[in-house]
Amino acid sequence: MNVSYIGHSGFAVELAGCTLLFDYYQGVFPPFALDKPLYVFASHAHQDHFNFAIFELGKAHPNVTYILSRDIKRKWSAAGFARHGVSKETYDALVFLGAHETKRFGPLCVETFASTDAGVAFLISACGETIFHAGDLNDWVWEGEPPEENQAMTARFQAEVGRLSGRRIDAAFLVLDPRQEADFAQGFDYFMRHTDTVRAYPMHFWNDFSVFARLRALPCSAPYRGRVALETEYCAQR
Repeated sequence: MNVSYIGHSGFAVELAGCTLLFDYYQGVFPPFALDKPLYVFASHAHQDHFNFAIFELGKAHPNVTYILSRDIKRKWSAAGFARHGVSKETYDALVFLGAHETKRFGPLCVETFASTDAGVAFLISACGETIFHAGDLNDWVWEGEPPEENQAMTARFQAEVGRLSGRRIDAAFLVLDPRQEADFAQGFDYFMRHTDTVRAYPMHFWNDFSVFARLRALPCSAPYRGRVALETEYCAQR
């Protein structure tokens, strides 16, 4: 497995038999192997997770499949896609998924999870690997919010993570958002302590790489600290 960080929540994952692209927002696309099918995912319609530039890939790559959250279709509709230069042929081939669906695409088995914000999270099994991309699934608690709202958020998040119980995850891309201040690692930490995750990649940190060191400094991260990617692994794309 070869992981390339593109920016924000955008990653490319090259596997033995295919390539996956997640939540492209901005930055330079890495070179994609033309002899492997390319699967392009977008977890929801927020502008920092979905960019119509992904459809340019179909002009250069001979085998692209687009797998998008259903809220993207609701926001833009066929007319909106057309206004952004997406052909009817391309639009008709798009796959839109809601939460808690399972669908197969060639070597992939794709499962979706409900986000605690918008859209879905993806769990992909392919080529002997299992990859989880959280999208905006996170424990979005905020200082100053009513305690009952934060408690409800935490319960929703933990219930969704519970659906991963017993599943080995080779690579997980997880929110680590500095805007949550003291609670920036609450969702990340819970996920790592309640799933069998081999390697975790922080994302959605708004180019604030200090979150890596802040996470390592937390005593709660001790059991899994060595399984979290280092900021140096992201340097080529900074």
